[in-house]
Order: sequence, then structure tokens, then C-alpha cells
Amino acid sequence: MHFFISAPGHQHLTTQINLAGDPYTFDDFAFATRVELVVNAQRIEVAAEADKRGLEGPFTEVVFDVELTRTDDAERQSRHKRPRALEEA
Repeated sequence: MHFFISAPGHQHLTTQINLAGDPYTFDDFAFATRVELVVNAQRIEVAAEADKRGLEGPFTEVVFDVELTRTDDAERQSRHKRPRALEEA
């Protein structure tokens, strides 16, 4: 899963996570998988927990902390302009 994360005054971050146990975790075509980007997913089947999140049944939770780097450089605060698949120009 890829994430594009930004906040005013911080360097834009493009990152990804990979789920532990997936047989393709380290078969990344761009060789971008690193151990620190592999996260465990926890299956939660408690109805009250699903209810709290507005879900109707069991779900899987992933915790992944992100830390952004401060910058005053306006160009570094936004995503690169290169084209991306399935994105309108």
C-alpha cells in the first residue's frame, strides 16, 4: 500500500507498507521493500470494536507510524509533478 502524505511546513512523503506474511512482500518490482516497512496486521473479530469504527463485521487493523520532516522549502512540501498511473492530469 502506498501513501502520499503532506502537511504545511513539512516535506511531502511518499512511502509504502507491506503486510507481513504476504508471499510477495520481498518480490517488489522496484526493490523498494525494506524490513522497517513490513507491518503486522491484526484481525479483530470483536463486534464492539467493529461498531466503534462504524464497521459491520470483522476487520484487520494495521498500525504504521509516520514522521514528517520540517522544511521551509515550498517545493519540498508538495508531491513531485511526474505523471502517475490512473491519475488524471
